[in-house]
Amino acid sequence: MNVCFLKQDIKRTLQDKMLWISLIALLAILVHGMVTYTDMDRSAGISTYVYIVNAMALSGFGPFAAVFPALGYAVRFCDEYNSGYLQMILSRTNWKTYGVVRLISVGISGGMIVGIPFACVCIIGYVTGVHGVPQDGFLEGTQAVYYLGKYGDWFVLGFKVLLGVLFGVLFAFVAFAFAVWSHNRYVTVIAPFVLYETMWVVLYRYQMFNPIYLVRGDDIDSYPLSAFMELVYIILAVVISWIGLGKRAKNE
Repeated sequence: MNVCFLKQDIKRTLQDKMLWISLIALLAILVHGMVTYTDMDRSAGISTYVYIVNAMALSGFGPFAAVFPALGYAVRFCDEYNSGYLQMILSRTNWKTYGVVRLISVGISGGMIVGIPFACVCIIGYVTGVHGVPQDGFLEGTQAVYYLGKYGDWFVLGFKVLLGVLFGVLFAFVAFAFAVWSHNRYVTVIAPFVLYETMWVVLYRYQMFNPIYLVRGDDIDSYPLSAFMELVYIILAVVISWIGLGKRAKNE
């Protein structure tokens, strides 16, 4: 792998305005949901997980979750392809090196866009709320009670953030796959949302396979299974992207 190229691409990723706009917009939506539906007074004795659930479930984030990571660095491929800059890059390095580097950069972009807001929400909930198993029965009958009792708060909070990161990586890769196959900015941004909504409707009765139920982990009542299914989808998106990159490279 060309380490210099990787460093430069990651640097461009972190300088991408849409990454930060998407990240801040998502954070604002989640915090607004938390503040709107939760008493933020620490003396109220509200569970940490009430804060987190209100932010993630009642903020309106769920139906539009795929939009935010799709707005990140994946779109850059369309600009490079349509401007001819991709041809210049491939004249200096092979397409496989380019593909690995760009997948890493796109993954970082998507992971940050969802993962950082999720981490902020978890930190706010932990600092403001009451730790441990909620005494008011809020999580009664869920696996979260078992996780909290056996592993503690940081296991649950860590998985929440991990699921957010994986979800962001997944739909950043989905956007990248659409970018590679279509090289159209509008398709790259809109198609992942359309796919996400379609899967929501079609897989409504099959929650284990439905991305909207995987991002929080609570809906299918298993954080490890949610993470595993997100990883499966990530691998599928990478394979589709990789095949598309190979075809594009042959046409250059």
